[in-house]
Amino acid sequence: MNDLVLKNIDKIITGDINKPIAAGDTIVVRDGKIAAFGNYNEVDRSGIDLVIDVDGQMVCPGLIDCHIHNTLDDYAPQRGAVGTYSDALYYGTTSMFSEGEQGPGWPRFYDDPVGCKAAAILSHKVFERFRPGGALKFHGGALVLVHGLTEADFKEMADAGVWLIAEIGGGGLSDPAEVAPMLEWARKYNFFYSVHLAPPSIPGSSWVTSKEILKLHPNKVAHTNGGSTAVSFDHMERLMDESDIPLELVVNGNFVNFNKILQHMSKKGELNRIVFGSDAPTGQASLPGAINRAIVKASALNGIPAELCIAMATGNSADLYRQNTGKIEVGREADLQVIDCPPGSCGSDALKAIEHGDPFGCDLVIVDGRVMAFRGRDSRPTARCCRIDGERYFAEGITEHLFFPPQVSRHYEGFGFNNR
Repeated sequence: MNDLVLKNIDKIITGDINKPIAAGDTIVVRDGKIAAFGNYNEVDRSGIDLVIDVDGQMVCPGLIDCHIHNTLDDYAPQRGAVGTYSDALYYGTTSMFSEGEQGPGWPRFYDDPVGCKAAAILSHKVFERFRPGGALKFHGGALVLVHGLTEADFKEMADAGVWLIAEIGGGGLSDPAEVAPMLEWARKYNFFYSVHLAPPSIPGSSWVTSKEILKLHPNKVAHTNGGSTAVSFDHMERLMDESDIPLELVVNGNFVNFNKILQHMSKKGELNRIVFGSDAPTGQASLPGAINRAIVKASALNGIPAELCIAMATGNSADLYRQNTGKIEVGREADLQVIDCPPGSCGSDALKAIEHGDPFGCDLVIVDGRVMAFRGRDSRPTARCCRIDGERYFAEGITEHLFFPPQVSRHYEGFGFNNR
């Protein structure tokens, strides 16, 4: 069952950077998609048994991480960490995009065209059927460009469903003269490709500057603020002022440039070009709350309204990757989260807490209209909590807060809750 009603919403944060807050206190979901939103007495709620009272919290789209270096399942080999992506889901990140799979012995490290093609197809096929945490939409299968790839290879991959090219410069080829023919094939078969802006900060990566990026004109500049080491800021200024290319900021990148880019783009009135990523696990570990941290950092340190920063982490990313998620809009997939200020925050609601610099809490995660979790293992507590049939769901003690999402009563198993 993928029908539900969310009521008593303080603010509906749409994820649309041009209209970031919508009027109303209720969202109606039918068959996994947003059917209506507005005032409780004015929307059609007929035939829906599951009604969730969010008790004055806010609802926004699930967050989107635009930069992950994954392997084939819910495992981060660089850290030996299991359940990394499930944790991110339970903290409110409902979609992720690969920037190139990696692990010990992977073909990307050995200039192996057959292996890289096979790895991209395999990863895409795995994540077509596997959702970490039971629901996270992981878009895997990002091809690393290496010597020997042919147009026939690109056609074969496209026919198999592969549509992502891993960040150019993060491994494999990056010289414009070498990759230009491949990118012609990529455009022909409708691939999405990004180029990173960075010095060679890890073995195998390349020095890529604004000059090369302007030549290649990618769909996205990966870790524009540095991944994690940055180039000089004049390269970032050139990309901001001489192009319309979307710019990804990673929370693991250069902190100063993260803020300088946001301030520059805010003055230009072009925050619609900003998206967020984690670049996990390369650089500084796997962070389940990376996108949450990016939102708080972007807003609190730069004077940008929190609802706009949420839009950078949701609607901007969904539109960039051509996904029917990321916004509270009729017909979009109902990937949603209920958020609130943490207890004791100087901010009286989620938006004010973010602007004050406090990490916000995720109280409820919904994917395709299905409730997946009442907050994650390490998400911040919320000042309020959701109610179903008058029953409150919250962490009752320190053990549950630190180690287990709140349990859902067996009474609600029929509604598709994730019982843990």
